[in-house]
Amino acid sequence: MDNFSAALLSFARGHLGVAIEQYSAFQQQVPNGQIRIDHEAGTAWAGERALHRSGQLGTFAEDLTFMWAWAKSALAGLPGVAHSTRLRDIGVRHGIPEFTEELLDLGEFWDPKLAADHLSLIALGVLRSRGAMMFNHGGRAYTYLVTDDETLTYAEPDPARVCEYLRMAALLLPGDGTRDVVTGYARAHELVARPIPEGIELTLPDYYRLVARVDASDNIIDASMIGPDDQPYRPDQTPAPRPPSSAPPFIPDALLVELAPAVAITMGLKGGLLDFAEELTELEHPQATWDPVGGRFGFAELPKLSVAAVEIGWYDRGSRTWVWADNDWAGSVAVRGLAREHGADQLAADRVDLTATMPHDDNTCDLLSAAAVQLGGAVGWAFVPGDGGYHAVALIDERVVPPATDPEMACAVFDAAANMVHPLTNSGNRYRVMRELVVGYFRHYGIPTLYFDEPHRLTGHFGLYEVRVDFGVDGAVGRVGYGLIGSAPTVR
Repeated sequence: MDNFSAALLSFARGHLGVAIEQYSAFQQQVPNGQIRIDHEAGTAWAGERALHRSGQLGTFAEDLTFMWAWAKSALAGLPGVAHSTRLRDIGVRHGIPEFTEELLDLGEFWDPKLAADHLSLIALGVLRSRGAMMFNHGGRAYTYLVTDDETLTYAEPDPARVCEYLRMAALLLPGDGTRDVVTGYARAHELVARPIPEGIELTLPDYYRLVARVDASDNIIDASMIGPDDQPYRPDQTPAPRPPSSAPPFIPDALLVELAPAVAITMGLKGGLLDFAEELTELEHPQATWDPVGGRFGFAELPKLSVAAVEIGWYDRGSRTWVWADNDWAGSVAVRGLAREHGADQLAADRVDLTATMPHDDNTCDLLSAAAVQLGGAVGWAFVPGDGGYHAVALIDERVVPPATDPEMACAVFDAAANMVHPLTNSGNRYRVMRELVVGYFRHYGIPTLYFDEPHRLTGHFGLYEVRVDFGVDGAVGRVGYGLIGSAPTVR
């Protein structure tokens, strides 16, 4: 699938204008905050705001597939899946395969995540719901929700914004269909739309008129609003966009940019210990051990194996607290120093309260410790489970040789590092962070890097092979693959 079916495109266009309008109204009514869902109660939360009559539409996975909630056996019959089920029933009645297939492979879309976003927006309009939300639930995976909470109001046509909404709707999906967009919006609001020589005219309340100029192929050329005095309508001011949260990010954008390359490089060090002790590959679930007095890391099953290490810190899962080790190791000192330079004193404190980063508090611990490994010049990274948490340690044994890189390893590194860092990024800074993650890794290993496809792709040359990292329009790492230069890549 590299595009939506003709059945979906035809059916969706009439719902897109009101969907964009309603989503904007929802954004103004509901505050920023952590999103979560109780499927059994059919209730979602945005921060402290409870939204009843809510449910999951589906999930977008890191393998670039989208699964509808109605297809998940664990959710069958629950109130939280009712919206998704209703959408499936609509798909059955109208012959829309995207609504009736359990799993959609979006990997051939230029931006699979954007395709999932568009599915969610289409569903909002088709279901005539009052709001839509999504949240990241690990790595680069997302859950999409809709709500019909009765405390939320339906949007009414606003002369200052209708042109914008309908223009966006007409351009959102490929192909023609401007007239369907305008007439669908009119039908939703019980307005009158009529053909005119230039295209189509929509009559709004209070004698406002929208004129959409359409070419012979039914593509939009322009949309303008005419006021009650038959003059072009120019509102004194357009409603301001939703203000961003006033709270500073827990991890500043500039600090993430500095730490991201170190995270990727550290991810590539994980195989060094396996080369040093080949017998480790024979153990299914080796039990890591840590001797803080002797500064030695090892495994219970291999008592003779012991490598020099230094503790970076301890994560207490019960209190959601990261505790920097009581030492002056160079890697920890470097990370804490960078945190202070970027105004993140909370990350440099001896004890770091991570409750504000839930449910991605583990990602934050891993970010801090992985960056410390690279900035401290260590040769490996390891975790030792303990009572209620785990120790993060850096391997500093001279006998362990850091592995080199190759195309397959680079792809694995970018996938793993992007999954760790992605949930911690702000959307406006995501591309900057992910770009530096990739470029910094290539730079560290001296890999020639091609930039001419930015911001869609970065390419690193490994002799006859190249690694290609594709980015979505939201800056997220999408596809990662490698192959012979000029050939189709093997996508991970």
